[in-house]
Amino acid sequence: MILLTYLLLSGLTTGSLYALIALGIVVVNKSTGVINFAHGELFMFSGLLAWTLHVQLGVSYLPSLAIAVVLGFALGVATNLIAFRPIKNADVVSLVLATIGLAFVVRGAARVIWGGKGDYLSFPPITSPDPISFGEIMVIPQQIAVLAGAIVIMLVFAAFFRLTRAGKMMQAAADNAKASKLVGIRVDRIYMLSFGTGAAIAAAAAVLMAPLTLLYPDMGFSFFIKGFAAAVLGGLTSLPGAVLGGFCIGVIEALAGGYINSSFMEVSAFIVIMFVLVVRPTGLLGLKGMRRI
Repeated sequence: MILLTYLLLSGLTTGSLYALIALGIVVVNKSTGVINFAHGELFMFSGLLAWTLHVQLGVSYLPSLAIAVVLGFALGVATNLIAFRPIKNADVVSLVLATIGLAFVVRGAARVIWGGKGDYLSFPPITSPDPISFGEIMVIPQQIAVLAGAIVIMLVFAAFFRLTRAGKMMQAAADNAKASKLVGIRVDRIYMLSFGTGAAIAAAAAVLMAPLTLLYPDMGFSFFIKGFAAAVLGGLTSLPGAVLGGFCIGVIEALAGGYINSSFMEVSAFIVIMFVLVVRPTGLLGLKGMRRI
């Protein structure tokens, strides 16, 4: 029972981060119909930017998070301008190759700035490392802080999509781009906002995740796969599905590592992707009639 509780808490913590990454993937896909394969590298780059601000420049944690989110938004806008807008009417393969090419460029830039593949950077914890005891259950404060922070960020972005004019225009463009143009919505600007918002969410996830692990230039792809698995499980057209999928992937990963073998933690995301694509291609909460990815 103690092991199960610990695994569930650990799974929910990492799952909340996967949910944020999946949210960014779904935001872009809903608006543009395209998967941004550079999303993981934007996540990685934002985390390293936050490390520079917090560790090297001495900026406190919350301002570092805010600045990293703003810089992440700018990276997302740059992704739209460089890899999407010039070829937005091209075939799927061209769009995929453009974002993959950008991912390699961003990864290379990170290696130049922060070091080669073997360099791992540690982010200082934002809470006490001493565990808190609840009866026989030991809880690490850092996990609680990350989980709470991720939930707050999810609520903030949910409010953005539901209550703000920009959020409503993004949803309208996602539902029907042609109709949105007819009523005066600048769809190109919405696409740019979608890329920026998706990258900003990834940046928030990176800063929350940083105290729990090591940062290095090649980390983006593995986290992208976990986020993509969460998006596929929940449904690539569903924002609530991305959140649900993220928590499910985190819990599945933790339980597989705890009760089967730690090696299953790395392959569980691939297993989930294959299973969902065979059994329910639209995901748990996705809608039929999905567009190109």
